[in-house]
Amino acid sequence: MAYKFRCLKCGEITYSAASLEYQKNKNCHRCGGKIIQIYPPMKLGEILLQLDAITQEELEQALAIQRRMLTRAAIGKILLRLQLVGQSDLENALKIQREMMSGHSLQG
Repeated sequence: MAYKFRCLKCGEITYSAASLEYQKNKNCHRCGGKIIQIYPPMKLGEILLQLDAITQEELEQALAIQRRMLTRAAIGKILLRLQLVGQSDLENALKIQREMMSGHSLQG
């Protein structure tokens, strides 16, 4: 599987056979900005992790709450209610996720 990445700062597109987790350099080779995986599409929690908006522990806490709910709430709403993520970070992550799903390029 090929992974596709985009720099959030300059928009540079790169490809790799390895996911971001296994990349030696997690920054853009052109400008030094943060890179994020854009293909294959990721879940919202994974995007928030890559943006450093939440920690793995915070995501696991929210997912545990979500699993216990009778009516499953969106993970973004749970993270907001727990005040683990800010509204602007959540909106940014949702925008990135929509662009991943639609195939449109992300704006740098």
